[in-house]
Amino acid sequence: IHRAEVHLRRGERATQGIAAQLGVPVGSEVFHTLIVHHENGVPLQCEDRYVNPACAPNYLDEDFSRITPTQHLFRNTALWRAQYQLEAANPTKQEARLLQIEANAPCLIMLRRTHTRDAVITLARLVYPGSRYSLAGEFNP
Repeated sequence: IHRAEVHLRRGERATQGIAAQLGVPVGSEVFHTLIVHHENGVPLQCEDRYVNPACAPNYLDEDFSRITPTQHLFRNTALWRAQYQLEAANPTKQEARLLQIEANAPCLIMLRRTHTRDAVITLARLVYPGSRYSLAGEFNP
């Protein structure tokens, strides 16, 4: 059973770093959400997302306890490509608290930017507690 806990949903002024990542002017409004996704009552993902309002003007109107930001963006933007970076690292203090893990718990962290043909749609930091996941695979040539 999926449940989303919305901790932050607001417009903010873009800092220099966020503006550079989203390709918007410093100080312009960007949308910011912080959501913890749970499965069967266990927090599995901390999603810290910035959104370019020019690409998703109705983003903050969505009820993210009923639909995920990704679902909203797939339905309402012209997604063209995504860039991502994965690393194993410790969470921030806030992420550890929200995920109910120790501050030194290893996590899988994904940084992802999505784009239309000519603009950046989102910048997201997705944090997954390492102890709650396992990767497996099989290859048959």
